[in-house]
Amino acid sequence: MNVAIKMLSVATFVLWATILVFSATAAFSVTGINFGVGELEMLPSTNGVTFSLPFYINNNGYYDLADLNITTRVTDNSGGLIDQTETFVPLISVGENVSTAHSIEIELDDILSMDHTTLLLEDGEFNVEIFGGLNFAKAVPVEISLNTTIPWGAPFADFSIGTVTASMLNSSHGEISIPISFENHAILDITGTVKLEVYNSNQQKIASGQALISAPSQQSYSGRIRVSVDQQGAMQITSSGRIHVIFETPMFTVDWWEQYG
Repeated sequence: MNVAIKMLSVATFVLWATILVFSATAAFSVTGINFGVGELEMLPSTNGVTFSLPFYINNNGYYDLADLNITTRVTDNSGGLIDQTETFVPLISVGENVSTAHSIEIELDDILSMDHTTLLLEDGEFNVEIFGGLNFAKAVPVEISLNTTIPWGAPFADFSIGTVTASMLNSSHGEISIPISFENHAILDITGTVKLEVYNSNQQKIASGQALISAPSQQSYSGRIRVSVDQQGAMQITSSGRIHVIFETPMFTVDWWEQYG
């Protein structure tokens, strides 16, 4: 019995000594781990916008780092999920340096499928939940979480329609001139076809026309869309009404209604 007690005491001593040594070296090892985060970059992508967050970890400690996971959830103001992305690094060995980036893809098709047309017309921001975790020395899990926001620039910010005018070109045909303007606050260039359908105050469709427009990133656009009408259509134009705006690009198609007059 005494031998068993002595063996248990020795085992307990060894266990506590191991824990103390690990705790001391682990605490000191943490000071040898360098971690840094770069500046968030917004880059145009094939289908929308990419937010890229570069970061690095230099493991100059005594223990390996395992299962590094960074997960982001991007939601709108109502909590609707727009994107969820994970970056995983299985192992950062002692003496190893890792430099990579966590990327968040915001696709315009996803925004439009959620009926977020206002995001194309108005600047805003997205809510971002960030979850991070790793295993220190393959034994101690460490987790963090935080919330932040990322800005969103609308490609058709401050879209407006000026004074709509009609004129007769000859005895049978006329023309409706529709001035439009907007500011491209997005980081991607906008090039496509805008189609305008003109409805008078009696909800009668009196004309439609289209034109190619191009608005570079961070630039303003101002131009006139000229729509041909017959004599009857020219006579039906009223001082106020509605215009159905349909914009088509290789990335997306979006439509909305604007008042004129």
